[in-house]
Amino acid sequence: MDIGVSGAEAANSSSSRIILLRHAHTEMAGRFCGHIDPPLSEQGLGQLAATAQTLVRHPLSHIFSSDLLRARQTADSIAAYSGLHVEVLPALRELNFGEWEGLSWTEVSARYPEHAQLWMEQYPLLSAPGGENFRDLQIRVRDALTQVADCTFGGCALVVTHGGFIRTAILMAQKLPDGALASLECGYACYVELCRSGGNWELRK
Repeated sequence: MDIGVSGAEAANSSSSRIILLRHAHTEMAGRFCGHIDPPLSEQGLGQLAATAQTLVRHPLSHIFSSDLLRARQTADSIAAYSGLHVEVLPALRELNFGEWEGLSWTEVSARYPEHAQLWMEQYPLLSAPGGENFRDLQIRVRDALTQVADCTFGGCALVVTHGGFIRTAILMAQKLPDGALASLECGYACYVELCRSGGNWELRK
């Protein structure tokens, strides 16, 4: 599936840097945590100062954040160091896992054995029951990143978001097949940098 920008978007685009930061650690680590809204854990709160000190070394011009609490707490800590305002965008949310929200894989396998097996076999294309479709996530990621890049006007935007969002963005930037998503990792409080130039996305680091 081609989820690149359209010709009109490409014609109007300028070079922009986007740093995609995954929020710090929460107590939901190891569970399906999509639109469920836990705060940062003590471990996560302990990650904030070092993360902020690292990121403010970049020439940040904007900070955007998912509206979920764990992302906003992370973004606010960086804003306090940088003096920048945080703009909240719900489109930066994690994938919605529907009925699996808050469950561990062991619990999912026990409660939904057939669907869990199919989910593994078809990953990432099969949704959790009542959850968000991966194709819809791809479109949401593309549109949200395009919106951020257009707003930065060639600047450097920090986007505080979630692991699934970031991995999907990497898939887009590197033009990888859907199945490669399983091999991509993004730890808590870790980040990657994308660049949009001429309507094309590239993974810088």
